[in-house]
Amino acid sequence: MEYQFVKEFPHPMMEKGKRPVISIYINTHISKPDRHENPIRFKNLVREAHEALKENEVRSFKALFSLFKDMEDDALFWEGATEGMAILADEEECIVYKLPLNVTNRAIVSDSFYINPLLKSYQQKGRYHVLGLNRDRFFLYDADRNGIQKILLDDKDSTLEGVLGTQLTETVLSHSSLGGAQSTYHGYGGAKDEKKIDEEKFFRHVDNFVQENYSMQSKIPLILVGLEEHQGEFRKISKNPYLLKEGIKTDIDALDKKMLYAMVQDVLTDLFNQQLKERMKIFNQAHSKDMGSDDVVQIARAITEKRVAVLYLEENIVHPGSYDLSHGTITEGKSQASYSGDIYDEMAEAVLSQGGELLILAKSEMPTKSDIAAVYRY
Repeated sequence: MEYQFVKEFPHPMMEKGKRPVISIYINTHISKPDRHENPIRFKNLVREAHEALKENEVRSFKALFSLFKDMEDDALFWEGATEGMAILADEEECIVYKLPLNVTNRAIVSDSFYINPLLKSYQQKGRYHVLGLNRDRFFLYDADRNGIQKILLDDKDSTLEGVLGTQLTETVLSHSSLGGAQSTYHGYGGAKDEKKIDEEKFFRHVDNFVQENYSMQSKIPLILVGLEEHQGEFRKISKNPYLLKEGIKTDIDALDKKMLYAMVQDVLTDLFNQQLKERMKIFNQAHSKDMGSDDVVQIARAITEKRVAVLYLEENIVHPGSYDLSHGTITEGKSQASYSGDIYDEMAEAVLSQGGELLILAKSEMPTKSDIAAVYRY
């Protein structure tokens, strides 16, 4: 049995229906000497999972616990640790997520995977494109929660000379006679006008090329990076519905990949915070009109009726027990360490399967004092 690092979420393993399953979350240290504690924390969490299994189930997980021991002792496994790690496993398979956020150390054995921290991670760090633009060349990057990579483009598609070629604008001159042998030429253009015309042609090409070959296929946000004057001209002509209003106003050539990624993350964080404020307004308005609630019993019934449009959950909160989707009822478990699922996790999965939206928020970001809230469709 082997483990694999994965980025895909949700992962096909989550749909297998194997029971029970094990979910382990570790708040990993990145720098020395604290990072040497990571294997120790993992060992303690594995022990908790082992104790939570029923006696007859331990035998079927023998290969998995042997794998966990190998992972604990494998220095390469702990290389490149991020702020958090999620390890999900059944008796046949084990997958590992490196998370860009802190998590609560936790081991849960239940009939379904505990995914609240994963949902929190992926809602903020989705996939997106970055367009780096100057007047005679553009660059395109594919980025997600794990990093940023340049997309290889042919010069004929990505450079002014490659796109326009022999169509580069020439200065237009007219001739008039002053009489006798004297003649004069009047220019209807000049170097600045030529550059302006060529720049507009090139920017139109960039917009069409990126939209048709990337944005319309992936349907993910596009962040523009470039000098303010280039951004202004490009935005005047762009018809790309995925281009974000907020860009990065700096010379793309002055940024290395690390600097670019950090600046892009700042843009996305600001965007998420703006969207969050709007979500708060939406909930408050809905709640005042009985189109929203922060009562878990009411929300449970509304999910069964497929009425929940948006579900708000406080991060790192576990409510042991189960949620019966067919009846809209909740059964509470005895403790977090017991063989029990998570009520809110199961409610979240139901909302997502119905096409609803899910927000995992910090306590200070929740729209009410409750750790759960919902906006209804009707």
